[in-house]
Amino acid sequence: MAGSTSTTAATGGGGTISQPPPAGSLGTAGSSGIGGSAAGGSAAGMSGMSGMSGMSGMSGMSGMGDGMSGSGAAGASGMSGSGEAGMGGSAGSGPAMGGCTPAPSGTFETTSAPGGPGGNYVIFLPRTLGEGGFKHPPVAWGNGLATAPSSYTELLNNLAEQGFVVIANPGTGSDPQVVRQGLEWLIMQDSGSGELAGKLAVDCAGTIGYSMGGGAAVGSGSHPAVKAIVSMHGLPDASGSASGPILLTTSDGDTFVAKAGFVMPCYDRSTKQPTIMATHSPGAQVVGFGDHLEPLGAGGLDAEPAIAWLRYWLYGDQAQRDWFYGASCKLCAGEWTDIQRKNHTWD
Repeated sequence: MAGSTSTTAATGGGGTISQPPPAGSLGTAGSSGIGGSAAGGSAAGMSGMSGMSGMSGMSGMSGMGDGMSGSGAAGASGMSGSGEAGMGGSAGSGPAMGGCTPAPSGTFETTSAPGGPGGNYVIFLPRTLGEGGFKHPPVAWGNGLATAPSSYTELLNNLAEQGFVVIANPGTGSDPQVVRQGLEWLIMQDSGSGELAGKLAVDCAGTIGYSMGGGAAVGSGSHPAVKAIVSMHGLPDASGSASGPILLTTSDGDTFVAKAGFVMPCYDRSTKQPTIMATHSPGAQVVGFGDHLEPLGAGGLDAEPAIAWLRYWLYGDQAQRDWFYGASCKLCAGEWTDIQRKNHTWD
């Protein structure tokens, strides 16, 4: 897929990658073998070993959790042999929720070219694909009204620098069907014979968009492969049907797609997925439509948290956690004047 090359520095999201903590320690040895599992954990405990004359049992191993610790349950006594059941192991402090494919070790040089259904979309992607077996998350982009992918070249290249393969929809505007068609086409390339064959993390997709395209990103986010959604200054859509966590960004100065009339209803409709609505002060591009044009070009103030959200939920990049969690998160201070969070533990 020939195209132009960008070496633009990455905007946000390029922090160091923290590895998930190890599972909890083994519990105290008991008699005949046990099979405890940790509360909040996902790994099954070890099955009981048959004891001989009261052989010591093995303790249950705590599973990795979704970021919530819990003590291991006591195991059952072994099938044979006498003696009391061993004690379950304590639970490990699992990683926070997020991460459906390993993160890359760095950033990428990028290229872009026409592609997608009918060859009418634009693909922004790393120049080198699948290095060291790396799988690239497919990400679908939705344009705002009266804009095209060329209106967001720097932002879309920044996304590709993070290792994402981005398909940007054609035309001036977006709807959920067009964004979803692009995503489905991109996922299908993994099983084809082209340069993307075998290079994509097909169950680890994202959707992102601006304005009309932000609503389309939310609407197309019901696709089962989607694990992260970003809507910047976006219209409301079916957030209650989303398959992945949702980040909604807006501005106090946006008088075109105003927070109260458009962004808040989308937030309110989200009832299942972890959801944040973050509001910033007016940015640098207050030229008509209030502050609605902030994300054009490089993404303005909305770019860093958008990239951080995709890295956190798709890569499990714990370096991005500070953007969203706790009372002193990055979206809780400075130019970010209001944050609302729900459907998740955000401590």
